[in-house]
Amino acid sequence: MKITVTTPTGHIGNKLANLLLDRHSDVTVVARHPEKVKDLASRGAKVIRGEHSDPAVVEQAVRGADALFWLTPSEPTSHDPLGLARRMAEAGASALRKHPNLHVVQLSSAGAFLPSGTGPIVGLYETEEKFRDAGKNIVSLRPNEFMENVFFSLPTIVAQDSIYTSLPGSARAWFIATQDIAEIAAEFLLKPIEGHHVIDLVGPQEVSLDEWARIAGQAIAKQVRVVTVPGDKLKAAMSQAGMSSEMAALLVEMEQAFPEIMGQFKGEEKRVGKVTFSQFARDVFAPEYKKAALVAA
Repeated sequence: MKITVTTPTGHIGNKLANLLLDRHSDVTVVARHPEKVKDLASRGAKVIRGEHSDPAVVEQAVRGADALFWLTPSEPTSHDPLGLARRMAEAGASALRKHPNLHVVQLSSAGAFLPSGTGPIVGLYETEEKFRDAGKNIVSLRPNEFMENVFFSLPTIVAQDSIYTSLPGSARAWFIATQDIAEIAAEFLLKPIEGHHVIDLVGPQEVSLDEWARIAGQAIAKQVRVVTVPGDKLKAAMSQAGMSSEMAALLVEMEQAFPEIMGQFKGEEKRVGKVTFSQFARDVFAPEYKKAALVAA
């Protein structure tokens, strides 16, 4: 199998590329900075330099491929996040119109069934629509909240033992580890299915934000708390930390839509990951916390 992978330096893309190489696939990756994927190149992956908002780069990357993994990355400093997502989606759709039989696994999100009001998820709704219009074989994976999203709160956990959000601590989600997402994506890439499909992805247990903080705290021997703040204050704090005001506003909008989208399964099938939040907190979060704490000391 010849498989092209976008975002090979991210939490999902890197795990996926390594899984595919483990399984002896012919892997091509698209990387803005090829020096960051030397590990994959050393294992035999072909590296295409460029961004997947560039139709020419995407066309080069999928030429001769059997399957494509597509992930629309978050750009925290972008002043037009949805416009960037649309340009990426159109670049992918352009390649699909030229290669309509290409099998695509697209990483989408819970809430991508809604055309508006969900912050950056709107870009994933539009990507799903563009890809289904352009290609014959599209699997859209809609995970619930990533376990790795706790890393956005690492600075305040290190400094204040706190996770700041506009949501109440009682808000719940089926948090899923990116390792599980990568495993499921690999399955659909290695054993392609025909047609258009939407698959919901969830973790093995529904966890509230308060439980999330407690479990993460246990892993680092700290009492971590969830602090609910008004959306405007959260936007201001994110902007002060270097995020664009446009992206900050979209993320707060997404949080406000949280009750409407989390746990709403609209796909034809639901896949359940294996990694529990306790395992993730112990094996993934705790080591990253220790690194961040050392840097901050």
